[in-house]
Amino acid sequence: MEKALYRLFNEERARDFTLRGQNVRMVLLSAAELLELRAKERAEEGGDAFFDGLRGCAALVARCLKVCGAPVFRSTREVLQTLSAEEINAVAAAYSAWSREIDPGFDCGEETVEVLKKV
Repeated sequence: MEKALYRLFNEERARDFTLRGQNVRMVLLSAAELLELRAKERAEEGGDAFFDGLRGCAALVARCLKVCGAPVFRSTREVLQTLSAEEINAVAAAYSAWSREIDPGFDCGEETVEVLKKV
């Protein structure tokens, strides 16, 4: 558990990521940014699970990818117009995996906690 906490507090919160052959930076969002993002997306949900899920992932992509500190995409709409559904989901999956790697969270399960304690 100590190793996981050390990584959470001391590792850089950005990493290199390649999108369509372009090198960009993927940035872990703060809790406040994620809550703001989810609240905004929840307010715009239309009841179609596929659409809402894809739109939520696109919103995450719009916020987490940067080049020279500036967002790669100006908006969720631009992400949806530029990338395929598969590309959007792949970026969101990479973000999620990296986020869990750095911060396994308190709800990671008892077995995972026991493994982390042994590290």
